[in-house]
Amino acid sequence: MESRPRIHFVELHDLAHTPAFLRLLHTEGIAFMYRLTNAAQEYARVLTRALGQDSAGAETTQPRIIIDLCAGSGGPMPLVQRVLHEEGLHTNITLTDLVPNLHAFQRIKDESRATSADDCCDLDFTVESVDATDCRVPGMRTIFGAFHHFPPALARRVLQNAVDTRSSIVIVDSRRSYFHVLGVPWLTTLFVLLSAPFNLGTSVPRYVLRLLLTYLVPVLPFMMFWDSTVSFLRMYSPAELRGLIGHLDNGQSFTWTIDVEAGRTGTQFCIGTPKP
Repeated sequence: MESRPRIHFVELHDLAHTPAFLRLLHTEGIAFMYRLTNAAQEYARVLTRALGQDSAGAETTQPRIIIDLCAGSGGPMPLVQRVLHEEGLHTNITLTDLVPNLHAFQRIKDESRATSADDCCDLDFTVESVDATDCRVPGMRTIFGAFHHFPPALARRVLQNAVDTRSSIVIVDSRRSYFHVLGVPWLTTLFVLLSAPFNLGTSVPRYVLRLLLTYLVPVLPFMMFWDSTVSFLRMYSPAELRGLIGHLDNGQSFTWTIDVEAGRTGTQFCIGTPKP
């Protein structure tokens, strides 16, 4: 299916008219899904590879600074940081988003501090809106499971901004395959139906609202099914990623790696690091 052009349908939680509370419940469901899967292990391997390629921090033993763009309601980054820490790779991570979920970010920050055994790693967030196409926050940039939201013109701007600011960038998404398009949406929808009672990291009113919109009026399962299907249709193939990179100004000043990480999630990644 990678030989077919990506199809840029609209995901429901991207629509301007989608109520903010629905978008919040949806992204919290995705974050909960990350916590219950093994995706963080595969994502951590990609980030370890990127940190090894990034010459900007090769001479320091201090924690590496990572700016997580499009973090939604926290995404996989807190779990990835924990895996890296266990492997002896220490990071200071800042969660950012165009529309930051400050409640979720604060909860994740508090949980990180409560469970951290030492002070070698830090997890924080910005309260300001951060546009991935015009980011000025210094550090290695990561985008987990969100790059497909950008149409080609904006996707190039994300990459161009990284090049212009000499900032390493790590983009992690899934492959576009028939299995992912036709099979995974059913699995993610089933996950929503089974996991809703156990998603306790929210306020009581939002927890009750989640149950009502899952079982009484199944808005959230439908939203997950639609958005999952559309997401996989929007994924960039390796050839399309190389095409985006080929149209960057001064793109040759970076080293680019596009590959698929071995594992069950079909993790596809693009790493860009400045050449010395």
